[in-house]
Amino acid sequence: MQFKLNDIEEIAAKFTDSETGIHRDLILLAGLPGTGKTTVAKEFARQTQALHFDIDEVKRVVVPADEVTEDIDPPEYRFKYYAETIRRLPELFAKTSAQTVILDETFHLRNFRDFWNESARALNIRVHWIEVVCDEEIVKERLSIGKNRGNHILGNKAIPMYLLFKEAFEPMKAPYEVVDTSKDVIPQIQRIIEKQAIGEKQ
Repeated sequence: MQFKLNDIEEIAAKFTDSETGIHRDLILLAGLPGTGKTTVAKEFARQTQALHFDIDEVKRVVVPADEVTEDIDPPEYRFKYYAETIRRLPELFAKTSAQTVILDETFHLRNFRDFWNESARALNIRVHWIEVVCDEEIVKERLSIGKNRGNHILGNKAIPMYLLFKEAFEPMKAPYEVVDTSKDVIPQIQRIIEKQAIGEKQ
């Protein structure tokens, strides 16, 4: 694996509980810009009482402003804000009694998905990959209108970035689930939660 955290043991030590049998669930929503990842994240949070964290909060700090809308972030930047988000996981899980955290991002590269899997395994966290998809015409309409996207990190470059990510997105590798935002997402999410026992403590 190309990218690896050297401080993973220190991160693990920050999980302060000593209770055995705790299951922490990390829901990772992958997909192209405009497919509705944030909408799906909010519905997952509603149904599970999980914490939804916006990786863009970290990205805005890590990535230089003039790099944000010009192209897809180079791997070294992407690693930095993924790594910083992973370092924040103990803090994020501490904020949710459901012991479930939701992150949404493009996650378009396999090697970085592997990086998340390996990091979560080292932290004893269950990962649930969800690919968020949508009919392309609906996506382009959403991105053109820009509804509720005024503060989105892509700004007015949304459609060009969608096309860049469409070309770069590497197919998901099993196991993963799919949510299609062209359809009603509520029953789709409910099915995934029940199937994967997300939030259940055994």
